[in-house]
Amino acid sequence: MAHVSRRKFLKTFIRRTGFILAAGFTSTPGVFAASLEKVKLNVGYLPIADHLILPVSHAIDNSSYNHININPCLCKSWDEILGKVDMGILDAAFMLAPLAMQRVITGLPMKCLLLGHTNGSVIAVKKSITSYKELKNKTIGIPHTKSTHRLLLYKYLKDRNMEKSINIKLVKVPPPLTIERLKVGEIDGYCVAEPWGIRGIAEGEANILESSKNIMPDHACCIVMVKNRIIEKKPEAMAEWIKSLMSAGRLIHNDSRRASLLQQPYMAHKPADIAQIIKKNLISYNDIRPDRKKLDTISNLSLECGILQEKYNFDQLIDNRFV
Repeated sequence: MAHVSRRKFLKTFIRRTGFILAAGFTSTPGVFAASLEKVKLNVGYLPIADHLILPVSHAIDNSSYNHININPCLCKSWDEILGKVDMGILDAAFMLAPLAMQRVITGLPMKCLLLGHTNGSVIAVKKSITSYKELKNKTIGIPHTKSTHRLLLYKYLKDRNMEKSINIKLVKVPPPLTIERLKVGEIDGYCVAEPWGIRGIAEGEANILESSKNIMPDHACCIVMVKNRIIEKKPEAMAEWIKSLMSAGRLIHNDSRRASLLQQPYMAHKPADIAQIIKKNLISYNDIRPDRKKLDTISNLSLECGILQEKYNFDQLIDNRFV
């Protein structure tokens, strides 16, 4: 009899304990779900070499993250990226430094966690133009009115004492359309990120006047911007992703062939083009920590040529804790 009572007692205890435990789990689902669920981050990017660390990082590390799931979102223009950021479709984006500065100054709740690269752009012109002196009265395509490329053109001409005397018309052209617009005569040249410079040469449409690394050595251009609420709520996820992006930068230089193949599903560039850019050191992904000196240079030039109306605040723009 005592044996039966013990069995009944144990059964009753297990049933009641199980119920209590179940009630405990179901009454606070967010606690356990939050610890197990990965943060999904929609990241905007363009098909340019400036953003190469994103596809390389995603291809290698995304399946093994503990805290984050990156969803790369290919866009065709900077206006598309900005529109999707404003609509809440994108949580993060690779963004032109002057444009990011201007948007943060006017209240955009995002911070830069990393530089995407340094150098990497080119001034290309139609084949009939062989000198900067022939740019007078010409139409030049740039990716955005608040782009680093506008600064590069300004400095290129200023270094030759021509920034005020030469009359250049700047028009906004999305990077993937630059060669086509050059081919049909809508523009006489373009200042844009690679690989559109070497593609212009390969297709027999362009000459290179100058690479950006020779205009402004080690200059910043695109930076990795993330919405503030995600940074503050999910710092462990941000740390995981930024570590991977920095690792991707090292891999690109150590194994350019692998990097050039990894980008294909994301950017669809010819691997030989990407490998050539890396091997010729036209772009660098080595030191991509947010650097005050590099960003101050961009800010000062932006003020000088009218892109910015006031100087950016480094601490308002940058969050350095993950590097």
